[in-house]
This record gives sequence, C-alpha cells and structure tokens, in this order.
Amino acid sequence: MIFKGLRIGLFLMFACIVQADEVQSIIDRAMAGLTIKVSDDPYSRTIEKMLIGYDDQGQPKIGIAYRAIKSFKPITGIVIVEKSATGFVLKEALFPDLGKIKNAKDRKQVLSILKQFKNIVFDPHAEKSAVDGLTGATRYGIKASGYLNHMARRIAIEMEAPPNWPE
Repeated sequence: MIFKGLRIGLFLMFACIVQADEVQSIIDRAMAGLTIKVSDDPYSRTIEKMLIGYDDQGQPKIGIAYRAIKSFKPITGIVIVEKSATGFVLKEALFPDLGKIKNAKDRKQVLSILKQFKNIVFDPHAEKSAVDGLTGATRYGIKASGYLNHMARRIAIEMEAPPNWPE
C-alpha cells in the first residue's frame, strides 16, 4: 500500500517536471537572444505567468502568457505574441502537455482549436477577440478559446507600457 502511494506520488512529481520542461523549452525557443522580464507568479487570477522579451534597444519584441486550462484533462495553454511595426501578431497558441488527454478523438478536438490561433494580427484595445468564433466548438473549446484570447490581449497591453518586472 505504501509503495503504491509512493509510485503515484513519484509519477505526479515527474509529470509536473515534464510539463515545466515543455513550457520552459517553448519559452527558450521563442525568447532566444532577448532579455526576458517575468511577471509575478501568478500574474492574475486568470493568467499564471507572463514573460516579455526585449531586444538590444530595450524594445519589447515577444510576449508569452500561460495558464492551466480545464479541458478533457487540465492542460497548459500558452500564447506567443509578437510586436511588430504594424502592431501585434498572435504568432501561435500551444498546448505543450496535450498528451495528458489520452483519447485521440478528444485530443484532436482540442488541437483543432489551435489552428485558428496562428499569425493573427489584432488590436488589444478592440472590443473583440483576436480570434472570433469557433464553429462546432465544444464547451471546452469555447472556454479554451476565451482564455487564449484573453491572454493574448493582456500580454499585448503589457508590452505597450513595459511593466516594472524583474529580469
């Protein structure tokens, strides 16, 4: 009985480490060559953490926000926003730990949400989402879409008036 509890505890600890490594790997790739500033943990009730990458001139270039999203299983949702001369681009949204969802049909359904969150130019001050409407989305899809849109808008707003976060 004790060994069973120990095995479960070790499995959960390993799963948390793997998830953290996947998130960190995405951050490292997106922020390569930039100076990174990190928000408090948690940033807010709806966003776990934000990071902004600055170029050599101190201009914000890349913003990342992430949080746990309740789907068929709790998974991590990440948005990557790029600031360009023409405005903000939602480069992509990711679920790095999508493998937690074992059912292939459910996993495919969640993955289909991400296709619409790629290279979208948006205005964070507009009264609409970066990505509007998901046809045929489940309640989980609609909720995940709402969180991804919210995180994209918030990180873009933080990039406009650079916050006083530590490096």
